Amino acid sequence: MKSAMILFLLLGAGCFPRVSVPEQERQRASRELEGQRRVTKVAVFVGPFFEDPSKLLVSDQPFQELDLLETMSGSVVAPPPAERVLPPGTPLRVDKVEFPTGWLVAKRVVMTPRYQPWVYLALEGEPRPLVLVLPQTLTSAEDVRVEIERVAGTTDPSPALQALPDRQRTAIARKDVVEGMSPQAIEMAWGYPEKKVIDRPMNSEEWTWPGGKRKASLRQGKLVRWETAR
Repeated sequence: MKSAMILFLLLGAGCFPRVSVPEQERQRASRELEGQRRVTKVAVFVGPFFEDPSKLLVSDQPFQELDLLETMSGSVVAPPPAERVLPPGTPLRVDKVEFPTGWLVAKRVVMTPRYQPWVYLALEGEPRPLVLVLPQTLTSAEDVRVEIERVAGTTDPSPALQALPDRQRTAIARKDVVEGMSPQAIEMAWGYPEKKVIDRPMNSEEWTWPGGKRKASLRQGKLVRWETAR
């Protein structure tokens, strides 16, 4: 009874995590994914994991765009600024897939996105694990795999990266875009968009990233215009 009361106080009334992935699917995700060797498919930001100094946050989105943590009043809490960028083709290992069950949430540092699934990634030479925070809406092991695939795949993109012009490779290393980039180069730099609107007769595309904070316009398969959040 005492342990249950402590857990209630730590989580807060009405704040128990919603575990959308059934136990069988959680076990499947762990069994199939943990220990896998992967490589970054796109350039990713790495930096402090909110107020947990024992971990690092990894994301294909700029940290200022992330909506992972809120105050009690509903204000978004952004993580500290990213410290570096890992280029496409960086080797990683999936160490652990962790789902937010009650006791686990209570053990996590309060000012972190405690109620979401975490994927722990190992980077050679870095003693701290890189944490990829997954959406709360996942319902299966396949959903988990797809989310990981957005950032880290099993096919090395390095040959495609090296085939790009120097100017584009330099931009990707900064997670930036430049005029004339192909769709693949844009994705390497900015990650995969949330939405693509394709006009085949005009041979044009309009891409939008989460929250509409970044947009790109392509003509004839080349980047011609883009917008970023100020």
